[in-house]
Amino acid sequence: MGRAWIWALVVVSAAAIFLSGCSESEVNPYDPSQDQDPPVVTSFLVSGSQVTWSTDEPALCVLEYGVSGGDYDHYVYESTKYHSTYHQVDLLNSEDGVEYAVRIRSMDRAGNEGWETGVALPATITGETFDDDTMTLAMIDVGWGLSMALTMPNGDNVLIDAGTPEPHLDEVTGFLDAHGIGSFVAAIATHYHYDHYGGYFGWTEQIQGGSIDHPGVLELYGIDHFIVPDETNLFRKMGPLLRAVTDQGIPITYVKQGDSSDSEPALQWDPIAGVRVDVLSAGVGGLISEDDSGDEGMNTNNDSVMLKITYGGVSFITTGDGEHFSEYGIVDAYGRDALRADILQIAHHGSDDSSSELWLDNVSPRVAFISCAMIEAPLEKEEVLQGIRAVDADYFVTDRIVPNTPRDEAPTYGHLVATTDGATIEVCTYEHLW
Repeated sequence: MGRAWIWALVVVSAAAIFLSGCSESEVNPYDPSQDQDPPVVTSFLVSGSQVTWSTDEPALCVLEYGVSGGDYDHYVYESTKYHSTYHQVDLLNSEDGVEYAVRIRSMDRAGNEGWETGVALPATITGETFDDDTMTLAMIDVGWGLSMALTMPNGDNVLIDAGTPEPHLDEVTGFLDAHGIGSFVAAIATHYHYDHYGGYFGWTEQIQGGSIDHPGVLELYGIDHFIVPDETNLFRKMGPLLRAVTDQGIPITYVKQGDSSDSEPALQWDPIAGVRVDVLSAGVGGLISEDDSGDEGMNTNNDSVMLKITYGGVSFITTGDGEHFSEYGIVDAYGRDALRADILQIAHHGSDDSSSELWLDNVSPRVAFISCAMIEAPLEKEEVLQGIRAVDADYFVTDRIVPNTPRDEAPTYGHLVATTDGATIEVCTYEHLW
């Protein structure tokens, strides 16, 4: 009994020593009830296209800039998603001789967010074109559907889905033509849903006294390889699409989970620059019907080709319409360390049958892109947006291109383009009217 009392005295004494070292004036930086002030920006410096600054407490920061007198439409992120007091980025899409207004958005560990445009920042930045190698992921605004164009550091291009032919094929071809994209080393149909593969076909517009043919992507652009989900699960359902690809003389490659640019030539998009491509999932849904059959896994959406594309220290994950079943299988197969990525395409247009808490926590993106259409058939759910913000990520939506715009605010439509040099990520938004 005496020994027990001695141990109790030791525990009480240790607790007293610990508590005596904690001043009542100290603030827990993770507690919103104790810390309600956003970080303060200091030591802002611009040297060519490189920008550095400090914050008075560890923070996640975004440098936002735009042409003076206009809107902020460039958003620059550090690739390392760590709360830090020192910050460094490159302006990847600035132009020589253009005056830009700039501000810093910062968020501390307690979630306090604020914008700094005060005396620590210059009124404008004169642009200086960044001319090192970059990789680009563009989410084209195709309304209800998905189409994304990748440009490798060597200039080669990859198309992931092509939206629907009517009425949004012109959005795809217009974007590609405006950016000088005339051919692809690979084109991917993530799964057999019309809002993803339809733009590969053309369509015929009926007009008074006749008709006008609108050729699709397969006819308009040179394609070296066409990539689809694992053929063991196709059951020939993609027959019309695959016949059209074959008619154009394009070789077809079937991919499955575990394939990569190490083993599959059709995924070797820029090996000299060190671009790595990993197939996280493909063909696991069975393609047995257009609708959910009642078995969570047996769903066409879960056939989606889901990729991780890495350049330098930056990774993108593209997901098609992959749902929870696919996400859980990927997490089980790869684990958190292998799934960490900077940019995530939110699957199934932001629907709540995708983007589970487990998935978002494992990927832990800094930026999320969503292809959605408020004026057509939006699937995007508020709980998905909240889940993205809960992992300290920004979301951009093709029908509301200002980051983190609430679902109930008025739409602003446009394309989303992310550029990286392997260290910095810059998101540019391009508004257009429908």
